[in-house]
Amino acid sequence: MTTTTVSHILKASTTQTLGALKGMLIKGEAYARKLNVEDKVLLNHRLYPDMFDLTRQVQIACDTAARGAARLAGLDMPEYPDTEQTFPELIARCEKAIAYVNGVENAKIDANTNVTLQIPMGANTMPMEGKAYLSGFILTNLHFHSAIAYALLRQQGLGLGKRDYLVPAE
Repeated sequence: MTTTTVSHILKASTTQTLGALKGMLIKGEAYARKLNVEDKVLLNHRLYPDMFDLTRQVQIACDTAARGAARLAGLDMPEYPDTEQTFPELIARCEKAIAYVNGVENAKIDANTNVTLQIPMGANTMPMEGKAYLSGFILTNLHFHSAIAYALLRQQGLGLGKRDYLVPAE
């Protein structure tokens, strides 16, 4: 009987989802060039005034995976300043987050599968077992912010399909 570990799920999901997000950003950059507009025209777009723009959606997706891996492994949080202003910078952030998550030792992540962690939620913390933190927080937020980034690019006319959301860039 094969057991799927928390580390395997985290790493596979991060590689697939952030890899696909990277691919969408590559296409977004090509689209901006085709339209002959600065990156910020597309990157500052938001679905609704009180929602984050495309840049912030990508940053949060990357942070969710990387910080989630660190928290599960009991490591210090990686520091990624939110300074990206171009498609290449956001693509690099996706690559950095994927590399970080995949570089964390499986054993350190899996050691906290059934351990109750204190997850910061604003000024408070929420106790969650490692496996619940993965399934109910990390993956949920990773997919939410990646899907919003997809929707923001689609709304601006970029021809993306379901495959772009599901298949990592090569």
